[in-house]
Amino acid sequence: METLELLFASLVRETAVSIRDHHVPFALKNNETGYFAWMDSHPISGYVQEAYREIEETALQIRAIRAG
Repeated sequence: METLELLFASLVRETAVSIRDHHVPFALKNNETGYFAWMDSHPISGYVQEAYREIEETALQIRAIRAG
């Protein structure tokens, strides 16, 4: 990925982590197994995956435009 794509992907990831971390039940913050189980079932995980797919599609379109 190019620099701009990497920066955008980083911003998406940081935003998702921030949203997720603000919604983690307090009891799970120090329970690694419970935390990951909760995170895997949380909708934000799917949103992040979809965002990465969209980033990759956009990157492919940008490369195609630049290639002519």
